Amino acid sequence: MTLPARFPLFLLSLLITAAGGIISLRAQEAPPAPATSVPPVVPATSSPGMQRQFSGLYASWKDAMEKEDFEAWQKVTAQSRQARIRNRIVSQRLKYPESLFQVPVSAPPLRGLLHVDTLVRGDTASSVYFGKADFGISAPTEVRDNFIVLRFVREFGLWKYDNLRIVKFGDDPELLLKIRNGDNSFLQAPEFLPDETPPAIPGPVGLPDYIAEVWITAVGYEVEVVINTQHSSEIANNQGRDLIIGGLSKGNNRLSVEVKEIPIDASTPRHLEIGIYGVKRAEDEAQRFYHYRSTPEAPVESYQTTFAVPTS
Repeated sequence: MTLPARFPLFLLSLLITAAGGIISLRAQEAPPAPATSVPPVVPATSSPGMQRQFSGLYASWKDAMEKEDFEAWQKVTAQSRQARIRNRIVSQRLKYPESLFQVPVSAPPLRGLLHVDTLVRGDTASSVYFGKADFGISAPTEVRDNFIVLRFVREFGLWKYDNLRIVKFGDDPELLLKIRNGDNSFLQAPEFLPDETPPAIPGPVGLPDYIAEVWITAVGYEVEVVINTQHSSEIANNQGRDLIIGGLSKGNNRLSVEVKEIPIDASTPRHLEIGIYGVKRAEDEAQRFYHYRSTPEAPVESYQTTFAVPTS
C-alpha cells in the first residue's frame, strides 16, 4: 500500500451514495449499541402511486441545492442525512453549512428517465429509475444507462429526502429484457430495497486535529474497522479507502478491528492490510500514522490497539 501523495476531499459523497460495485467500503459513524430485541422485518411493497410525491420532494431538494438555499434544504432533507453530511464536512476541517453546496456534480433531473417502481417499507422508501442520468460531469455522449435509486425517510409523519444511489448493471442483457417486459423481480436485491428501519441520527463530531483516511485491503476476510468509537468502515473481500468520520486527535487514538474469514478460491492467498493516513490541511503531504499487514505465518485475528498521532 503506497502513501498517497495528496489528500483527496470527499465532497462527492454529500450528493451521492455509491453502491452496486462502485464502492464497497462503506463509511459511517460508529454503530449504536444493539437493541435488546429485533423487530420483525417489514416487507417492501410496490407503491407506484407514491412516485409523484417522491419526485416532487426530490425536485424540491434539487432546487434547494442549486439555489444554495440552506433553510429550504433543511426542510426537505432527513435529519439523519443532515447529521451525517455535517459530520463529513467537519471531519474535513471545512465550514458547515458553507461547504454543503461546494460539490463538483449536480443532481440529475428525472426527466427522460424510466420510472421502474417505488418501494415502501414502513417509514422508509426507495424510488427506482433507469436511464442516462446526467450529473453534469461528462459529455452527453459519454453518459451511460444506470439505475438511480432515490431513498426517502418518514419523520414525524412527513416524508423527507435521504440520498441518491447509483447502481451499475454492467450491460446485462437479461436484466435489460426484464426491464422491457416489466419484470421487476430484480428489485428484491439489497441495492434497490428501502432500509428495514430509518437510519439513526448520529451525534455531532468535533473539529479534528487531523483530516484522516483509512485504507483497507481484505482478501478472504470480512472486516469492520472502528476508530475512536466515532467511525466505522466495513469491507469484505475487496479494497478501498474512506474518510474517517471525526478525524484523528493529537496523541493516542483507539482502533478496533473485527475480522471474520469468508470463502475464497483456494489458489488465492488471504491477505489483510490496514493503513491510516492524516494531514492537518487537505493540501498537505499525507503522513502514515498506523499500518498493519498480515503475514502467511501468523493467523489473522480481531484485535484492539492504540496508535499515536504527533502532538505538534
